[in-house]
Amino acid sequence: MATIRDVAKLAGVGVGTVSRVLSGKGSVSSKTLLKVNHAMEVLSFKPNIAARSLVSKKINTIGIWGTETSGEINRNTLRKIESELKPFDVHLIFSDGELNSKQNPSAARDSFDSLINKGCDGIIIWGSDLPAREILQIENEFSDITLLNNRVELIDDKCFYFDHYQAGYVCGQYLIDKGHRDIACITGWFKVYDGNQRHQGFMNAMNDNHVDIPEELIFEGDYTFKKGYEGALDLLKQDKPFTALFCGNDQSAMSAIAAITGKGLDVPNDISVMGYDDMNIATYTSPPLTTVRIPFNRMAVAATRRLLNGCYDLDLKVDCDFPVELIERKSVINL
Repeated sequence: MATIRDVAKLAGVGVGTVSRVLSGKGSVSSKTLLKVNHAMEVLSFKPNIAARSLVSKKINTIGIWGTETSGEINRNTLRKIESELKPFDVHLIFSDGELNSKQNPSAARDSFDSLINKGCDGIIIWGSDLPAREILQIENEFSDITLLNNRVELIDDKCFYFDHYQAGYVCGQYLIDKGHRDIACITGWFKVYDGNQRHQGFMNAMNDNHVDIPEELIFEGDYTFKKGYEGALDLLKQDKPFTALFCGNDQSAMSAIAAITGKGLDVPNDISVMGYDDMNIATYTSPPLTTVRIPFNRMAVAATRRLLNGCYDLDLKVDCDFPVELIERKSVINL
């Protein structure tokens, strides 16, 4: 394994010069910087993290704190985050927020503090169920955070979120444009900001088009397969027929399709079903699911880059534009 002395020898400079390049402190000419970087590349030199941390007070570790609404953490998203960290030799630690722990009400904050105690230079807070006041308290105590799929107005520059209101409105307008007027809904979790926003957007699309959804045709879900299935069965029992069903996420939509077809009805010919998220499996359901795509991986990359810039004095491009995109497949038909 190459050492800092090997790099210095190949580059024709002193060990102190290589050290300044690694720490980013001190004056180094552009010509010398190129020589040192070339030598490190030729030798496949990996700087010693422990040694660098003594100088920079950083240990090159980023934490992810998954709160309750982060759901089933997507491995593909984690790979995207790690690929952003790898060029800078930064590592990843994950901790579960455990917000529902009845045995220990402080479990959530304890798990966050454990990331700090492990020396994380910065932390991505993944989820939208924490009240703004708690986020602001955390940010006041530990400023190197970014929020993924959440927004707190006072720290908006650290937040990476999707316009759930607009997306919900687009879903409602789409069903109406397809000729549906008798529409049912399985909501998301009203406890969280994005669940409220997508439902409000959807209902406003109904109101703007003078479409009334009876209370009996709105089932409060929680984004799980179980609630989606139970919700569809409950709606089918009501004495109010409907031709289209909007679900607060793809999981609910998939299980709703199973419930509907289990009752001998056809999707989409009897009841059209629309989801929300565009999970990888949405292309392969039967029928393939019409949904709204949330650019979650792009949001995760942006949150990671913002944290890298703040923690390690980098200047990476950070995307803040995440437009609504409707993905039309086969689960919704024209009337």
